[in-house]
Amino acid sequence: MILQTALGASVWRFLLHDSLGRLLLANALLAALFLAGSALLSMLPGGVAGAIWRTMAVGMLGASGYLYFSLLSFGKVQAFVGAGEDLRRVYGRMVTAHRSPRPPFWAFGGNVQFLPWVVYNLFSAGVQPLAFEKQLLTVRGLKDKTKLESETNPRCMEDEVVLNTFPFANSELPTDAPAIIVEPGLTCTAQDVPGSSFLRRAVHHKFRVVVVERRGHCKKLKSPRWNLFGDADDSEQIIRAVQEKLRGAPLFWIGFSSGSKLPIEAMGKFDERRENGDATAPKFVATACVCPGYDLQTCFLGFKFPYTRLCLSSTKSKFLRENENILRKYNADAYDKAANAKDLQQLLAEAAPFAGYAGHEEYFANENPVLFASKVRTPCLIINAMDDPLTVPTNAFGKLPGQEDGPSFAEMVQQSSCGLLLMAPSGSHCPFLDGNLPLTRVSPDLGSFTLSSWSDSCVLEFFQGFLAEQ
Repeated sequence: MILQTALGASVWRFLLHDSLGRLLLANALLAALFLAGSALLSMLPGGVAGAIWRTMAVGMLGASGYLYFSLLSFGKVQAFVGAGEDLRRVYGRMVTAHRSPRPPFWAFGGNVQFLPWVVYNLFSAGVQPLAFEKQLLTVRGLKDKTKLESETNPRCMEDEVVLNTFPFANSELPTDAPAIIVEPGLTCTAQDVPGSSFLRRAVHHKFRVVVVERRGHCKKLKSPRWNLFGDADDSEQIIRAVQEKLRGAPLFWIGFSSGSKLPIEAMGKFDERRENGDATAPKFVATACVCPGYDLQTCFLGFKFPYTRLCLSSTKSKFLRENENILRKYNADAYDKAANAKDLQQLLAEAAPFAGYAGHEEYFANENPVLFASKVRTPCLIINAMDDPLTVPTNAFGKLPGQEDGPSFAEMVQQSSCGLLLMAPSGSHCPFLDGNLPLTRVSPDLGSFTLSSWSDSCVLEFFQGFLAEQ
């Protein structure tokens, strides 16, 4: 029985976390749906079954055509532009941001866009993975994050993160070339942040990328410190290491999906420190967030079937079950509650003790990015799609926690000097496929072709624009 359980767990981990496993799982699900439909129709007389197939095909094609041409004709990007003169100059030069994404007819819905996107990303990761230079970095966290460092509150939560740099620091690209620190999504790694199109296109445009695999993303935990959305204290130590390695390089910061929490929350804290005279606070030329959930207290509530179960299962497997011994030893009650959570929102709240807080109220008060967005002074681009099946893009138009009489997040961006929010009519959760055959050229060492993504283009134009402003 124990052997069977272990074997089942190994198979499940392979299907959820390995690129080949996920491709096999996706193909198996599609095959099962097709076979189930065929089996049901085979019970009907041949003529009836054929008529049903033809009716379904014509109906689906007609509905798809109507929706697609409506999207192209009426879908517009909602732009919320801050008041800064440099920001408005850069936005004025962002050609891509002034038009909507043009997804292919055969893959334009929020769910359908995932299919070619996932298949291509798995293919590129398997056939031509990026040859990262890997660096293990030790980071140290406070036992209690609500208190200052002291003899009774030491930096005892020590662990390793992995910095994945491409191209190498000693490559033909100069050491002081502009560098982008990349924060991956929920359970993602360097080869899938999610996907790798942004990384390939950034390098093609002479940027260096440094993908951060946070605590638990690549290696098992060495201490019971784990924050699903990343830790700003860890980030500061990571940024210092990158600055030391790439001396003189202008730095940019981007987060995808759950990774987008740090470029807002941490940046707000860093910018506030600099305003108060702390010259040691990390500084960036510009930052970007692709498909953020905004309010951590509600960000997972928009997940739809089947993503709720898939993401919950993969999160529990990668972070909880893989690290059960060390987490349970630290706080068995918190571990059991997180492991038995019915959804990701509950898991996030129950896991607060592992992030350095007594409970979820302290966690949200100190980690929720929407509470620190107003403190950001660094140029920041935020991109969402209205057909995102995972995050809650409408959170951008809701009131901030505890500020029912205040502005919405979108209104706050417009009132700022440095914020730009682009709400696209389509794009799903990260793909933003752009073009009938959504491919774009890159150099041969990057695969010759990669996916053409509207959001990738917008971010690179934003970063290049502020690089020119320096």
